[in-house]
Parts: sequence; structure tokens; C-alpha cells
Amino acid sequence: MGAVMVQIACPTLLTPRLRLRPFESRDEAGLHACLANETLTQYWGFTACTTMEETRRCLRILAKTTSPYDSMAWAVADRTTDECIGMVNYHHREVSNHRLEIGYILRSEWHGQGLMSEAVKTLMEYCVAHLKAHRITAIIHPDNTASIRLAKRLGFQCEGGPMRDYWRVGRGYMSPMLYSFIAS
Repeated sequence: MGAVMVQIACPTLLTPRLRLRPFESRDEAGLHACLANETLTQYWGFTACTTMEETRRCLRILAKTTSPYDSMAWAVADRTTDECIGMVNYHHREVSNHRLEIGYILRSEWHGQGLMSEAVKTLMEYCVAHLKAHRITAIIHPDNTASIRLAKRLGFQCEGGPMRDYWRVGRGYMSPMLYSFIAS
């Protein structure tokens, strides 16, 4: 007899200035502002979306009700306007090892206000309290100094790298660093 996978809705998480909520179709413009921006995606493990249709495909994947056993994504929305300004997620979750990986992106015009620190900290708290994550990792390109500063501010430590040719992006490869946070 096979295991039954429970489908759950992505919970809404609140911070003083943000609402981390399930993605909706109305988020396509905000998500596109992130995923189509080559400066923002240059350190990601995929190329920037070149069309709105590519972003819509990503949005459909992010918006689906999912199993918490592997991954879940949240739209990062301004708490006042509920406008999508970014995304946070966890993926590559290993339940038996109490570990997972996180990712995040924020629209350029919202940078420099501490919003991503607020969002990622809330995501981490959720992962530790509700998913019983002990180890949270972030795979970060060594040139992505803003992301490295954010990770270190939140208690992540560099454990190694560069991991040679870890991500295939387009026709080339990227060699990111491994950062981790251990819940106490």
C-alpha cells in the first residue's frame, strides 16, 4: 500500500510590512518584473524569462497547491497594497534529514529597505517551526554580494564552494557557494 500525499494550501505569513501569500494570476506583472530582469536573475540557476508567457508558466507552477514534502513558494506582497514584489520559496526538502533549500528574489525598485531580510526571516521561522527544518541551505553565486550579505545577516555561514559547474544555465555552467543555517 503506497503512502498518501496530503495536498495543502500555502499558508499566508505576515510580517510588519509584507504578506507572504499563495501566488495568484494577478501576480504575473510583479513576478515578470523579477523573472524577466537579467540583472536579478543573473545568479539564478536558470535564464531570465524573455516573454510574459514564460512567466505565466512559472506562475502556474508556483501557484499550484502543493505537497509540503518537497517545495512551496510564496508571493512576497506589500502588506498595504497586496502587490507582488517578489518571491520566497523552499525546495529540495528532505523530510527525514530535516533539511531544505531556500530561494528568494525581490523587484529592484524595492531593494535597500530590508524587505527581503524580513521575508526570508519569516520563511526560515516557518520552516523551523512548522516543517521541523534543522538545516536550511542557500546556494549563492560568489558574485551575488547582496544575497551573501543577507544570508550572513540571518545567521547563514559559508560551508564551501565554489561547487564547480553546479548549475547549467543556458549553454554554460555556474559555480555557486553553499551557505547554511542550523536551527538551535
